[in-house]
Amino acid sequence: MKSCNLQGDYALAADGPLRLLQITDTHLMAECGGTLLNVDTDDSLRAVVDTALAGGHDPHAVLITGDIAGDGAADAYRRLEHLLTSFGVPSFWLPGNHDGCSNAEVPITRFSRTVTTPHWHVLMLNSQVDDEVGGHLCDLELAALSAAVDAANVAEKHLLIALHHPLHPLGCAWLDPQRIDNADVFMTEVSRCRQTTVVISGHVHQSSDMTVRGVRYLTTPSTCIQFKPEQETFKVHDIAPGYRSLTLHPDGHLETAVVRVEGRVFPVDLNSGGYL
Repeated sequence: MKSCNLQGDYALAADGPLRLLQITDTHLMAECGGTLLNVDTDDSLRAVVDTALAGGHDPHAVLITGDIAGDGAADAYRRLEHLLTSFGVPSFWLPGNHDGCSNAEVPITRFSRTVTTPHWHVLMLNSQVDDEVGGHLCDLELAALSAAVDAANVAEKHLLIALHHPLHPLGCAWLDPQRIDNADVFMTEVSRCRQTTVVISGHVHQSSDMTVRGVRYLTTPSTCIQFKPEQETFKVHDIAPGYRSLTLHPDGHLETAVVRVEGRVFPVDLNSGGYL
């Protein structure tokens, strides 16, 4: 059973700039030390977290945008929960296509629907489809999106939306069909927002930054293996894992950067033909 019901609102005090870290696609296996294409995903995640802790970001919260577990095993979620305590701030999680949320034995607040701050409204959307690699926003998620746009408009707040699957193609022929299949409905809905709108996602194991119809869309590297950009067929990259920092200002201005682990080699199997 993969279903994950996002629910509840978490009030986050951040009266000035809202500082967030996005960590995504950790792919933690059933046991510590498990590997994905020859990369120890616990080790690579620890390296990313250590890099973030040394980065001086002082985040208000951490957003985890899916594919937490490589195979849905319960211990993967416990290990992530333990590791994230190093930040000393709340973390909010989304499921990805590899997750089994019924096994996620963590506080229910990890899967909150919204995070409310004085100047920004943060919406978490579940794009997971049982037994499918690609993403879709069901009626429940679209209703949550519509409600979030309305709330942002009424409160005159900016809107940050987080989900696992991306909305737009990135130029990888094998990967692009896995994006949200009803992205047009999403874009019509967010076009109603009268303030700044930013959308972050994972899944693609690579960094991208584009603006479409006034909305900023960002994707973020995985904490383990990376997909090589602009490929016809599955191909991994030897670039290091990383995370994304976001500073969201009260006036809607966004500062963001992708930060990768330095001084480490992660021995990914560059000849692999896939794993999905």
